[in-house]
Amino acid sequence: MLDITSLKNTHSESQSHKAMKHLLNDFLASTNGSIIDRSLEKYFGNRFADIFFKLKGGYEVVVEVQNSNISVNEIRQRTKDYNEKGAHVLWILHGEGKCTPSFKYPKDQKRVRISPAELFLHGMYGGRVYYANIDLKKNPSISAFFALHYSKPIKKNLRNKFKTQFYSFYIRDAHHVSLPNFNILCTTFLGYKIARFYDKNFKSMLKSSIKSYCQERNEVITKTIMKKIMRKFHKRFGKFLIFEVMLDLANEKRIIFDTKLLKKIKKIIL
Repeated sequence: MLDITSLKNTHSESQSHKAMKHLLNDFLASTNGSIIDRSLEKYFGNRFADIFFKLKGGYEVVVEVQNSNISVNEIRQRTKDYNEKGAHVLWILHGEGKCTPSFKYPKDQKRVRISPAELFLHGMYGGRVYYANIDLKKNPSISAFFALHYSKPIKKNLRNKFKTQFYSFYIRDAHHVSLPNFNILCTTFLGYKIARFYDKNFKSMLKSSIKSYCQERNEVITKTIMKKIMRKFHKRFGKFLIFEVMLDLANEKRIIFDTKLLKKIKKIIL
């Protein structure tokens, strides 16, 4: 059990951040049998990695644990620095920390605030952001470990960047993505060497389901068919994501749309 009283605040690191590092280090090691070596605060030239793992396959993984506010440029630079040393990077945010303008939980939520950093990580990781919620009360523990996919709200006036006196944020719908296990996949995406879990891409899941639904019926997508699709998938995926996927499938010529309906959908989401 972690004794939080032994974790003192320092000039550069809070007690909360230290607790997160220790808890996540133990949690990931206990749930992932492919980890053969691990350490806290491993030195990487000009960086101290929060958590370092070496996997059986030879991959080196740096886990960056984020509790405080962070800029997109800092995420880019840290990731680039670790990548240049040969390490794949896994970013994990505290869902109830200062790094996000609204608390994040393992559930679907409408119109949550996300930071520019969260939006950037969502792209870096191909449609997901990883969070851990840490309970720092009597017996410190990880109360939740989860992934969220973000989609734009259907109302256009909510899709832009908003600013307050102290920070900026975006409005997005959050979709909870289940993690089948905590095994780590090392890959390259958008030019970054990233480490992630084996959770399925949320948008791809919807795309596959809608494609199968439409191909089984072999029908031109009319207003009536569109209403049926909305009834079937709306509760889990939301309107914007459904429209976005339908437009992707039309562009890929996987489904055939009624021309007027296609124009209407483009007007809604573009």
